[in-house]
Amino acid sequence: MIEELIFRYGVLLLFFLFMGIRGYFGRKAQPSGQKRTRQERWADQVKYESKILVILRIALVYAMILFILIWGLVPFVLPPLGQLSFPLWVRGLGVIICILMILAITWVGIHLGRQVSGALEIKEGHTLVVSGPYKYIRHPMYLVYFVFNLGLFLMCGNLIPLIIILLGLIVVASRMRVEEQMMIEQFGDKYLEYMHQTGRFFPSVRRKSRDDATNEK
Repeated sequence: MIEELIFRYGVLLLFFLFMGIRGYFGRKAQPSGQKRTRQERWADQVKYESKILVILRIALVYAMILFILIWGLVPFVLPPLGQLSFPLWVRGLGVIICILMILAITWVGIHLGRQVSGALEIKEGHTLVVSGPYKYIRHPMYLVYFVFNLGLFLMCGNLIPLIIILLGLIVVASRMRVEEQMMIEQFGDKYLEYMHQTGRFFPSVRRKSRDDATNEK
């Protein structure tokens, strides 16, 4: 019983710590003194993305928040069908994954700086970030989100986070294509070269081969 309470409160703590760090970098990226209305924020969201995908993405975020609150505070209202029985070491692995992803989202936020945004947009003075995790992969933010949610799934031992992850993959697959096209239009050959050197979620084999050749020289 005590063990279960530790995991439940641990999930709550890690989830809201992760969201708090992400929110901190998002607020920090906003121009000082600038307040946008709800209509303006919605217009930014749907400027490049379809309304259906934006609504689905927002719904998935709130679905995860609702699930975490229910699972952590009143788990008896959840249907037993979705609950899995993971051994302690698997749930402990989930804790480690979540902690690592909290460090990773901080790393991403530091290097992305004022270009952190929940919407697809090209900001004034937008630059191509190729430092930190962006030196190796083009979409570390998305990767961190998915791995963090995977850690929550292992901690909770419930199918709902896994379903949210799978639905999120559909949204992100579409979003990445739009985002990369925006970056190509903004930075041209510079971004095409960057795409050639990096992978979307994993470091590019081409970059490793080129680095190895450089080291041999």
